[in-house]
Amino acid sequence: MTDYSYEARNPAGGSINSALHWDAKILRDALREAILTSPESFLTTVEDVDTKPLDHWIDEMRSSTWAVAEREGNVVGVAAAKRPDPHKDKEDQATARYIESVWISPDLRGRRLSERLIRYLLEEEHRKNQGIRHFLLWVFTTNSSAIRLYEDMGFVRTPDANKGIRTEIKYHLDFGREVYAAVHLAVNDTARRHDERQYGVTYRTLGEKDSV
Repeated sequence: MTDYSYEARNPAGGSINSALHWDAKILRDALREAILTSPESFLTTVEDVDTKPLDHWIDEMRSSTWAVAEREGNVVGVAAAKRPDPHKDKEDQATARYIESVWISPDLRGRRLSERLIRYLLEEEHRKNQGIRHFLLWVFTTNSSAIRLYEDMGFVRTPDANKGIRTEIKYHLDFGREVYAAVHLAVNDTARRHDERQYGVTYRTLGEKDSV
């Protein structure tokens, strides 16, 4: 497994540009691993990931917020917050974000790390964009564990659905003060220290200077 530790990313105090390229590789490889271990959770394939150039993943980090959970220099979780697509989504890009590509390594499931990674992502996205008021996501009707997770977090099912080979249903979370307070409490320093001490897991946002 590839070593993504700080020393590997910056063997000689590398530049911000080199760190950005390294994070792009991390994102690509994390999504590849996510699809390999959980193909039922993704519409894309490993082949789709492999055919995209590194610049594509750099653009992904610049246009969206990608949070990862890491353990011993390896990515064990990933989640993204993306702007609504103006061609297919009805929400305002200034106030809404879609949560996508949520994945936790199979050997760490059942420890509520998915919840803390998503809450970390919500707080990071709100930190970057104070005007965010709504988070949305699509989930397959067959993914009962993910549905339970999202509902436990306060996401509410909407009437919207995409019907195809596998039906997706849409969930919505109003990001008001109470929700923000709960998110902040869930990802505070105490919670992060617990995850690091208990599971060796830390969280960060890809492509940011302070992640280098």
